[in-house]
Amino acid sequence: MTGQAASRGQSDYDKLRRLPWLYGSTVMTAMAVLCTVTAPLTLFAAELGLGEDRIGLLSGIMPFFQALGVLALPLILKFGSRRVAATALSMRYLFLILFLVAPAYAASPDAVFAILLAAMLGFAICRSLAEAALVPWSQEFMPRFVRGRITGRMALIYVPVALGVSWAIQSWLDAQTGLDRFMPVFVVGIVVGLVGALMLLGLRGGHPGEAGQAPRGRLTEPLRDRNFALFLFASALQALVATAIGLFLILFFRERLGLSSGALVLQVALIPVGSAAGNVAAGWFVDRYGTRAIRTALQVGQILLLLALPFLGLQVSGLAWLVPAAFFFFGFLFQAGIAVAHVYMLNVIPPASKEAYTALHYSIDGMTAGLATVAAGYLLVWLGPGETVLFGLGLGNFEVLFVLAACVTAISILAFSRLQEEGALSVREFVGHFTTGNPMKALWGINRYASRTSEDRRRDLAFRFSGLGSPLAKEELIAALRDPSFDVRQEAISALGHIGRHPAVVRALEEVLEYQGLVELRYEALRSLGRLRAIGSAPRVAALLDDAHPMLRASAARALGEMGHAQSLPRIREMLAGDDELDCRLAAASALGKLKDRESLTGLVALYLSQAADIETPVAEPRGKVVLLAITKILRCEEDFAHQWRREEAQPGLAVPGLLLQLGRLPTSASRELRALAAEYDPDKTGAALRVLTRLAPDLDALARPDAQAAARVLRQVGDLRDPHPALVVALGVIALRVLGR
Repeated sequence: MTGQAASRGQSDYDKLRRLPWLYGSTVMTAMAVLCTVTAPLTLFAAELGLGEDRIGLLSGIMPFFQALGVLALPLILKFGSRRVAATALSMRYLFLILFLVAPAYAASPDAVFAILLAAMLGFAICRSLAEAALVPWSQEFMPRFVRGRITGRMALIYVPVALGVSWAIQSWLDAQTGLDRFMPVFVVGIVVGLVGALMLLGLRGGHPGEAGQAPRGRLTEPLRDRNFALFLFASALQALVATAIGLFLILFFRERLGLSSGALVLQVALIPVGSAAGNVAAGWFVDRYGTRAIRTALQVGQILLLLALPFLGLQVSGLAWLVPAAFFFFGFLFQAGIAVAHVYMLNVIPPASKEAYTALHYSIDGMTAGLATVAAGYLLVWLGPGETVLFGLGLGNFEVLFVLAACVTAISILAFSRLQEEGALSVREFVGHFTTGNPMKALWGINRYASRTSEDRRRDLAFRFSGLGSPLAKEELIAALRDPSFDVRQEAISALGHIGRHPAVVRALEEVLEYQGLVELRYEALRSLGRLRAIGSAPRVAALLDDAHPMLRASAARALGEMGHAQSLPRIREMLAGDDELDCRLAAASALGKLKDRESLTGLVALYLSQAADIETPVAEPRGKVVLLAITKILRCEEDFAHQWRREEAQPGLAVPGLLLQLGRLPTSASRELRALAAEYDPDKTGAALRVLTRLAPDLDALARPDAQAAARVLRQVGDLRDPHPALVVALGVIALRVLGR
């Protein structure tokens, strides 16, 4: 089998099985960088007497040379991403041997700068070749459905090793004196880096046959892609800020607070800790909800951090905690933000052209970050140690840099939020996930649901998701619709009706409506769709009004009433008048009440009268109350009816006299009789109250309003009842008071 066929035929299982090689390489490479070209190099150069402008230039070389990513495209296509990445990653550490020579020329800052510059040039060129090959290759060896989580795991695995290495570096640098104390640190970094580079060979894919020969104009495809161009702009701005701040944050604390080199190296170790935490959290959310909203949330946090840094000074209490927190949140917010953008790119670029897309992205990010770092160094020198007035505030040179970085980050947010991403949540929807229900308990429940659980535990978790009302759990609940347990599925369907009208939720519930032979589940789905007021599902729900099963007909009517689907009124009226099942007629009554269908009042009263006539004991009239509630909804006094009936039910003879007395104070033809009856009301003799209330019909007609005339018809229609239920008396009193009191 050819290399091309083997790579294309690699299963997700095989990719996952080989990921330990990636994790190992990432850890070793990051350790090597931590020992060489990050904080140790910055502190080493500062102790050699180089100024901030030259230090900025040295650190800016690496991202600036990422421009070679585009030029390396023919090399990558000819030899394959795998071979180029492993070779270049190994070779870059050989150039760092020049670090060991620099102390011999400590008396000449120009010579030191030339040596370090040569080392960084070689390192930067090889790094650019390696990463330009590694990024498109990662689209092959990372399964799409877990790319976010893989990024988080890599950062998480790296943390304990990085902390140990940083502690060792700090202990060594603080225990020794002179420039020679940096030499063992650099040697260890070089060796570890070579080992990490060779570990990449354990991965598959990245063969030359994957892309074939590079055609002319291959780069024109990503350049014509407007969405990708917008992504490049947003990503370049983020790289600009992250690179510049990552470098000068160390010098800021060194100059403002006087922290030692060893202490700063240890503090910088919190950046990967924060990066791990940020990548784990962001990766989990990215795989579920897409990248736009998560990236935006992280960048908002970046702005808050940048604007808080200028306030850190010697006079601020708690610096022992604030400085480590600043490094931690820098890693959490900036590194995770960059990782999220990387996942977005891998998800949207076409596999056939991935080398061109990623090379262009890598190059533009590098040029922007490199120029920004150099410019930031010169900006700090130009501003000097004095105070600069910005936006009416007196700020130092570092503080001005932080404020400008916050402004650039805000522009990046606007650009990234406008990117196209299929199936991703908007920023507003994502924020809504954390402002609805109980998100923290939902996240805890999601974690428990993902573990090995029994049927009872899964059912209990689904039930609890219902009570939490958080849309964060919708993926678990949708997946639970395929659970082997009927009870789990039923609880999941019910819970979906409590977490918001999201398209995925509505689609899942609509699919349940098609289940044949599972009436209880279809019934529960109708209830949930109604609770969600999923009006888009109304046609599917309305089709069940003619179902042979009465439970489904009744539930469909109630759901349509909840949705407010007025187009279903004719069919629901037919159900009220002629369905063979009383439960269906009562469901139709409930739906018509929710739809405020005044034309159905006559039919509703007729249904009530039929139930009142069939029941020997008026107290046992729960079905009639369903109809009364519908009538009061149509006449817009439902809340008053429910409130007054609860009072009357708790203490018979309490609510009705009050209603009669209030009506008696109104200028009607029956005012005197109403007041007299209120004073002598007997809860066991409701017929007298009904007869007095029906005498208000002419007064209602005289108002010449549609609601008043409808209320008058209701009074006349029930006037012949001899011993009405107290609930009817309460309802009529509330209706009359509502209409006459307007």
